[in-house]
Formats: sequence, C-alpha cells, structure tokens
Amino acid sequence: MRLRLLAFVFAAAACEKPAPRADTRPPESTPAVADSAQPAPSAPAAETIDSLAAIVASSGGSVGMVAVHVESGRRVEHLPAESFPMASTYKLPIVLAILAKVDSGRISLDDSVDVMPSDFRIGPSQIADSVGAAGGKATVGAMIRSVMMYSDNTSSDRLMRLAGGAEAVTAHVRARGVQDMRIDRYEGEVHWQYNGVSDVPPPDQWSVAEFNRRIAAVPAAEKEAAHARFWNDPRDTSTPAAMAALLVQVQRRDGLSATSQRVLLDAMERSPTGRGRIRALLPAGTTVADKTGTIGRTTNDVGIITLPDGSHLALAVLVKMSTRSNADEERTIARVARAVYDHFAR
Repeated sequence: MRLRLLAFVFAAAACEKPAPRADTRPPESTPAVADSAQPAPSAPAAETIDSLAAIVASSGGSVGMVAVHVESGRRVEHLPAESFPMASTYKLPIVLAILAKVDSGRISLDDSVDVMPSDFRIGPSQIADSVGAAGGKATVGAMIRSVMMYSDNTSSDRLMRLAGGAEAVTAHVRARGVQDMRIDRYEGEVHWQYNGVSDVPPPDQWSVAEFNRRIAAVPAAEKEAAHARFWNDPRDTSTPAAMAALLVQVQRRDGLSATSQRVLLDAMERSPTGRGRIRALLPAGTTVADKTGTIGRTTNDVGIITLPDGSHLALAVLVKMSTRSNADEERTIARVARAVYDHFAR
C-alpha cells in the first residue's frame, strides 16, 4: 500500500478537487512521499508514514484516510479517492444543508416542526423521547444537537425532509464544490434495505415497532445477501478526500455563519459516541469535534482536531469490509489519529 504526504494551499473555497475514479487503489509498495509546497519531509515525517502504513495494514478491512492541516493545506492520505459507505457520518452534510437554510433566513434554529410516530427510527432518540409516543414538536436547534451529539436517526431523517430530501442535500454539497460524496436515502430506507426487507410499508405507516417486526421476520440468509449488496452499493458513499474537504470548510467557516459554526462544533465536541475512535489516544484535554458512523462491517470517524499551537487538523478515517469487530477498527482509527496528530503537532 502507498501513503502520500502532500502539501498545498487550498483554493479560497477550500473545496475538494475531484480525483480520477479509475484505478485509484494504490499498488502495494514502499510508502511514497511527495511535497509540492515545502522541502522534502524530515525523518520524523517518514517515520509517521511508516507507522501509518503498518496501522492500515493491520486493519481487518480497507482503510481510507485523509488528514489536512487546515491552516497550511499540508496533508497525509491513504486511498483518498476510493468510495466508502458513510454510515452516520452522512449526518454532517445533512446538518450543513439545514444550517445553510438557517443562515439564509429561510428557517430558524428556534422553529418548531412536527415529529410524529411515523418519523421515529431505530436507535436512541432524545427527540422521540421528548415528544412522547403520540408525537409532538421539536425545534430545529434541538434536533441538530441530538443528531450531532448522539447520532439520532429520528432527528436526522426529519431534518433531511426539512432540507428538501436527499437530492437537495447532495445539491448543497455540490454547491460547496465538493464532489465524490452522495446522499441518497433516509436512515429509514437504509434500515429496510440493509436488513433485506422487501415488503416495505408506506412511509406514513413506519414506526419503530414495524421496523423491528419486519426486520426480525427476514431469514438470516436473506439478511446476509442484503448485507453483501449493501457493501457494493454506491449510494450514501464518500471518498475520504471529499469528507475531509467538507471538514476543512467547516473549520474555515466557508458557507457557514459564525453562529452556525459554533452550534455545529459545540455539538460535535460534546458527542460521546466517538470516545474509542479519533479521541481515544490523543493527549488529555485535546479538543476534538467529530461525527462517527457505524453499520455492519463499516466503522468511521470524521472530525476536527485542535493542535497544541491552536491550528486545526481535519481528519476523515473510513473503514469498510472489515473482518474484525467494530471495537478493533475503533482502535485502528484511534491509532491513525494519534499518528497524524504527532506528525502535525511536532
């Protein structure tokens, strides 16, 4: 496998430049180094690359990662142009699409929207708990916090509907200049399809009980076949480069007001879901704003690390097709994060 250390200055919009999609998997070889904006890296940089090569080689799956030093544009990457299932990291672009509506004055964080039982999804939801079994109203701001702190599927789907649906969210990502990221389905649709449910009821008849009942009725062999289809599905995927580009934009406040940036980062910094991932091996007290994603053999974490000098590192680590447990791949993510932290913090 081949890791590249690149240095460059982002364009004013800090947007990802699409990489060629053909033949993007690097050949097995000694890690190569390129640096277009700075002198050749010193021995510690080479050691960092060596450690990353060993880390990704020890994973039970395919590891894609891009780390970008926001202020300088220097980056370390592995499989930057390969597509990976986003899992719940796709909630970041959903929330960004909503915050764009907030910043334009079309909606407010204090606006209340209906959250009905048919909006409830599998997984913990502070919003579903707060409105009760009969449904009720929740504010946009409360749903954003619940999504980014606790990965609330109920709030995620309700916000995506408020944003105009999956196509509208993808259109917002494209308007930001970010390619190679696509948002296609609501969480509810993913739950049905990942578990092999073919007799899906109309959306107004969805409920947590109905999800659980129909999923439990699917034979194990059909579920396994559905899982296999899922791993080859191009929908709801991103390259590590595209995800890192979006994170750089968040930190640089491109297309985002100061208030909206703070709302987003505050929720990400307070999230408990990634304690075993990017944060796990970093020095105590390091500020990390991250969003995790997990489904089956996919384990992801993406976020922004504040370095000791006050600069920032945008990091996307995506793991797919793993033969090991999510806990094992959390350790992989943590080790990648520590390696790039040590490189950029030195």
